[in-house]
Amino acid sequence: MDELAAKQVLLDFEIIALITLFAGVITFALVRRRSPRVLEPSPDFDGFDLALMFFPSLLFLINPLFAVMLAGKELEGAGGETETEAVGTLFVNIAYFLFVGVMTFGIIEWVRNRRVVDLFGLKRLSLPLVIIYTIFGGVASLVICAWALGGISQELMDRVFSELAAQESVETLQTSDSILYLVLSVVMACVAAPLVEELLFRGYMYGALKRATNPIFAAVVIGALFAVVHGNLPALLPLWGFSILLCLAYEWTRCLWVPIGMHAFFNAANIVLMLVPQGAE
Repeated sequence: MDELAAKQVLLDFEIIALITLFAGVITFALVRRRSPRVLEPSPDFDGFDLALMFFPSLLFLINPLFAVMLAGKELEGAGGETETEAVGTLFVNIAYFLFVGVMTFGIIEWVRNRRVVDLFGLKRLSLPLVIIYTIFGGVASLVICAWALGGISQELMDRVFSELAAQESVETLQTSDSILYLVLSVVMACVAAPLVEELLFRGYMYGALKRATNPIFAAVVIGALFAVVHGNLPALLPLWGFSILLCLAYEWTRCLWVPIGMHAFFNAANIVLMLVPQGAE
């Protein structure tokens, strides 16, 4: 019963975040219309991008709804996936992320006629600087989000819910002896997810919403959506904070490779922690 309640909380949270997004856009538009200042035109994003960004993002935002709809069947089902089924699921997830990434890239490059390399500053920093920022940002993210916010979140979960089971993918990773499953998990967590999620959430969605509102509002709302689509209530607060840190890193460096690198570093560190005895515990 706690699992179903947790999924419902995530869906409610997403609905609130989306309502906040729309209300914020309308409010900022009305304020600017009444303000004597004229909003300078931007070659990067415009109002059309606010609509287009939902086409790829909807493929992620629909996940909490499906989780609630399928919750009953999952609770009735006996046992978890076999290793073969788990490997197949990972292949499907990687293909799913690839599809979202291509769609996002296509909207920016082919529909909006903008170069991703220039729009997101992919050539702005040298490789050594990207690595340095990635390491420092990744370590800071682990301390602030995984340790500090993660501890607060776990304490809240313990008070509200009697017990929430670990995600099935986490349990499979900790118990599986399949090298293929481990390799695919690393590819998914450290390559596919950072590239696609940063291109969509930090690059396109944050950029378009920031243009329509302001950086603080955009970082908070996009962070909420980024956190909720991962489908893990105990990780909601840490991932929300992590997303905001990624936005700060992107604002500071103006290079999307930095949040991509931080994201990959963060996920890789968490995989390592899951595989060692302390992480499993």
